[in-house]
Amino acid sequence: MHFDVCCCTYNSAKWLKGFFEAMTAVDYDKKCLHLYFTDNCSTDDTIDELESYQKSLKDIFGDFEIIKSKTNSGFGTASNTSARAGKSEYVFFYNVDTAIHKNAFCELKQAILKADKTTGAFELRQFPFEHPKYYDPVTLKTDWASGAALVLTRKVFDLIGGFDESIFMYCEDVDLSWRIRMEGYDIQYVPSAVTDHFTADDISVMKSSQMAGQLAGEKILRLKFGTKGDIKGWDFYKNAFAPRLAKDKKARELADRLLKQIDKNKSSYRRFYRQKVKHSEFEPDFVSGYTFFRSGATYINQLPTKTPDISVIIRTYNRPNVLKITLENLLNQTYKNFRVLVVEDGETPVSENVVASFANQLNIEYFPLKRRAGRCEAGNIGLSNVKTQYVCFLDDDDYLFADYMEVNAKLIEDNPNCKMFCSSSIVAKTKKLNQDGSDFEFVEKINMVAKDLSIVNFCFGNPVAIQSVVFDVELFQKYGGFDLELDAFEDWDLWLRYLTNCDVVSTDKTLSLFKVPATRKDSIARNKAMENYRVRIFEKLAQYSTTITAQDIYKLFWTPDNLVDYDKDEFEDLQKSSQEIQNSNVWKIAQPFRFVCIGLQIFFYKLYMGIQSVLGFFGPKAPEEDCEDYGLIQNFVMQTQESNYMKLFRAITGNRSKK
Repeated sequence: MHFDVCCCTYNSAKWLKGFFEAMTAVDYDKKCLHLYFTDNCSTDDTIDELESYQKSLKDIFGDFEIIKSKTNSGFGTASNTSARAGKSEYVFFYNVDTAIHKNAFCELKQAILKADKTTGAFELRQFPFEHPKYYDPVTLKTDWASGAALVLTRKVFDLIGGFDESIFMYCEDVDLSWRIRMEGYDIQYVPSAVTDHFTADDISVMKSSQMAGQLAGEKILRLKFGTKGDIKGWDFYKNAFAPRLAKDKKARELADRLLKQIDKNKSSYRRFYRQKVKHSEFEPDFVSGYTFFRSGATYINQLPTKTPDISVIIRTYNRPNVLKITLENLLNQTYKNFRVLVVEDGETPVSENVVASFANQLNIEYFPLKRRAGRCEAGNIGLSNVKTQYVCFLDDDDYLFADYMEVNAKLIEDNPNCKMFCSSSIVAKTKKLNQDGSDFEFVEKINMVAKDLSIVNFCFGNPVAIQSVVFDVELFQKYGGFDLELDAFEDWDLWLRYLTNCDVVSTDKTLSLFKVPATRKDSIARNKAMENYRVRIFEKLAQYSTTITAQDIYKLFWTPDNLVDYDKDEFEDLQKSSQEIQNSNVWKIAQPFRFVCIGLQIFFYKLYMGIQSVLGFFGPKAPEEDCEDYGLIQNFVMQTQESNYMKLFRAITGNRSKK
């Protein structure tokens, strides 16, 4: 399988040594790698360095071509120029401020061979900062891909014409991705294919070019893919950037130049919308990041050097099709040193064939109970059969992201004295599309962030989902497993018991996803069923003993990270502007009108409170007829019984009953 590695360079001399050292070290036939560099008029030693490497490496790679542009035409134009110079079946757009991992091309090849014909692009995973955009943990499909390390089939490249060359920098990869999807192709994330990407040390600090490029790119996307309302929404985006642009002259000047160019191309962008987007089924997402973002963007990814064994216990009951999807999800793990224990509850096992079908792909064992034992006993049976030092649970309808084992193995390596490890997860509100839930859709995703957790957090409530915890099996051996009297909150009880005897390490990196009902009715029923067991948890809390400091409690509400940090000069400028506004004639002229408005506000507020008081006399609004919210119904009954209207009625009729 041949790849055209297509690179754009601009004053990139400092990156080339690391780039070529990594490329020459790959475990892949380098004659199948064809290198094309389009230089955007560099003023440093980039060309000299490239020509030197061309001479020394020309017999190692399939091709090595340098194309010299007369102007700095931007990333997209240069990348397209490189791609058109090649002829391989796969076009690999790749930054030079990178170092590809040795096995990346082999992993890419395997992913491409396994993919179906509707997959037109493949994205590599970046270290040290993985892009936090969401990808499907089972199919690995993603909404858009980063252009820093992206492979397209030559067919798709020719079909869509590569990058939009009117986009100088930033958002050109989102535009490319959206056009790929508009043509009916999917984009697949390949987490096993890794490249180091040497971005800024602090990714929270936005560079001048990034600030200007994102502002301009956002406008282009809205003009090309958005409705008139979406285009108007750009003003809000522009206003958010305004304070930073005001302080950054370089960014402001670049933004002005890019926005003027966009105005020249506006008619062609709107023509694309009318002719292509409007008649397609594609729906752009203009939320921040153009997709859902997982927490943990600043987590520094590193591969573990040690290989601790981890077991995954899956409890299942009478839904083999759901289990099958979860086992398929586990095949995506980048860290392979783990085992799977499937414990099937129920008198009549139905999942044996499903488990057997994964025997050649996973280190898997099957434990059919052949009786109705319940969640807790099934979990304890799984724990009793664990042969590794570390273990975690995974419900049969929940999923792990591809680096779950990898990140936990690194946490274990870095914290050898710790016995419990927690990570963030996604709460996915899910709508079932069939009876057993094997066909479904996510209605909403919410980040459940685990950061700097301690036992105090667990005393307030369970801050993690069950699959978010990896723990030393020694804790089970010493302090027991699930309480058989619980059929909910059994994991919360377990964590409380363990944390009175061990420390915990947590990361805000999102490593898993778990489903909850999407409908209000199902959610209320689920919560009501679970609440029946909260009393048992409350009673058991009295049995646990641990030391908690005042600072442990205080940090739940405030930490040094929450300290408001502002620029002193900026604050003084704001104070000066505030005083100038108050001293201006414009402000003084409007003062009487403000007094009138404030008076009206007070009047209507008092009127509103008076109406509320009258309404309170007659009692509250009745809940809906099919309402299943215990607290809502309880409040309605209590407030109605105690309302002045009911008291007056009882006094007149002489009826002392509250009914």
